[in-house]
Amino acid sequence: MLIWTSLRVRSLAKLSSPRAYKQGNIVWTPCGDNIECGRLEVPLDYFNASLGTASLALARYPATNKRIGTLLTNPGGPGGSGVNYLYRAGKHLSDMLEGRYDIVSWDPRGINGSTPRIECLASQTEQDILFANTHEEVLPDARNLTDEYDRAAFVAGLKLADARNAVYARLCHERSGETLKHVGTATVVRDLVRLYAELESEDALINFWGFSYGTIVGSYLVNMFPDRVGKIVIDGVVNPDLWANTHVHTWPKDDFVDTEKDLRNFYTACAEAGPDRCALASPGSTASSISNEIDGLLARLYEQPLAVWNATRPGPLTASMIQAMTFSFLYRPPNWPTLATNLAAALAGDGVPTVQYFLQNIELNTTVAPRTTAAIYAVQCVDTPEFPADVDPTKALEDMLHEMTVAQQQTSHHFSALDIDLCQHWTARETERFTGPFNHTLKNEILVIGNTADPITPVQNARAVNEMMPQSTRLVIQDGSGHCSTAMSSLCTARTLRAYFLEGELPENGLVCATDEVLFPPKPTVDSDSSVLWLNKSGSQMYSAEDVRLLKIVQALGRELEPYIGGFKRPGRM
Repeated sequence: MLIWTSLRVRSLAKLSSPRAYKQGNIVWTPCGDNIECGRLEVPLDYFNASLGTASLALARYPATNKRIGTLLTNPGGPGGSGVNYLYRAGKHLSDMLEGRYDIVSWDPRGINGSTPRIECLASQTEQDILFANTHEEVLPDARNLTDEYDRAAFVAGLKLADARNAVYARLCHERSGETLKHVGTATVVRDLVRLYAELESEDALINFWGFSYGTIVGSYLVNMFPDRVGKIVIDGVVNPDLWANTHVHTWPKDDFVDTEKDLRNFYTACAEAGPDRCALASPGSTASSISNEIDGLLARLYEQPLAVWNATRPGPLTASMIQAMTFSFLYRPPNWPTLATNLAAALAGDGVPTVQYFLQNIELNTTVAPRTTAAIYAVQCVDTPEFPADVDPTKALEDMLHEMTVAQQQTSHHFSALDIDLCQHWTARETERFTGPFNHTLKNEILVIGNTADPITPVQNARAVNEMMPQSTRLVIQDGSGHCSTAMSSLCTARTLRAYFLEGELPENGLVCATDEVLFPPKPTVDSDSSVLWLNKSGSQMYSAEDVRLLKIVQALGRELEPYIGGFKRPGRM
């Protein structure tokens, strides 16, 4: 039987099951190692009770030490399952905060275990078949969008992808039409506030840590409910003003500002590691020489894709697959050795690792429910400005192509065409759409964290939020690669977070934190301790035992968070 401390603000009544408890309107039941699961009924529409309710799937990792409160967390997406995330990361979050918080997450509306679900087809089999060998798996190649012939080739693929997007959007609306009107971030935030009232009290200050898209949840929360702000961290920051007030297809020129820097960091780290630790390197390699090799591979694949007959799902290896795989690995630098191995294989004529990364097995069991993959579209499209009802499809495509071209020329040559938006085909609209302002004065100051080489949420986003709320935010800049602060372990960042959540200590605004992780760590030897080879300084003697423990917690947290933040703005990979 679980022991509940006297600090809990809502009484818990025992139910007939000796291990189940009722807390307000939630029945908690043990469902894992120090994990409890429950459900909360919330209004489907907070402004129209007659529409009935939605049911949120919940998970909690109870405090293991002297409890000081509840911490809600969202792993990103849109579309990430908070319940699955808590199973993977709950212990690490708790350990990082010395077991002092109940760690709680939930599946946002329409997603995974929450109902009604966002579904577009009857089964995962149907969804896999619909996506197979389309842009959902392999994007059209976009070599140089200012070149007449390259542009024409890309436009042909873009038109086909757009037509498929129209089909998919219609299927989603036919199957989940009413649900799609109630999944926007403003409604998710109202669910969050309702959930916190059940866990603590109606007027309790809310503690929250949001990653990636979870920073949009956090930004909406603090500006919709500025007087409810307790300890809140937004990590891997999306600019909420751009999110709420501009169309999705205009985002690439802002999203990819630091992506090429992240790519250069990969090449530099590989060259410095050398051939013993990086499969792409050779004696005398430099970042430029490795970059040139990969660009040469891309050029050859543009002209002639590689036939990969021996993959689990045979198919061609294209330039866009190399680019999209590289982009995926830029989110999580500790996985760069695998990226290097895959790229080295492709250079040697072996496309199996890359093809198998994209052409995944089709689910053959037709009774398996479809994953809620469309959530990323459902949330983005209802959060952003509405397209005119009579939008000209040709004009919409021309605008999208223009934005991709601008992004390719001005922001990121390699990655500007990785998303083909479908919001012009999405007709569902939310009852409540929050558009700001995002400059409220808050009850308490929050932490805003950005990395200097984040591939999808550039550090300028964190700076923008800090500038919008100068009296209510403290900016922390982690000088490293990857998406969110957990992408690389930083003792400085970890200590800052721990001091904030446990003691309420605020860092100086603009604090810059170094990272403590070697990205291509040495291979273990008989005399080495393999558990600390990834530490940045020369051996673990440079760190205290507690430092090493904290860094290992951050490393583990980043590993478990990866599947969720790795899907940010990338459909189909969740």
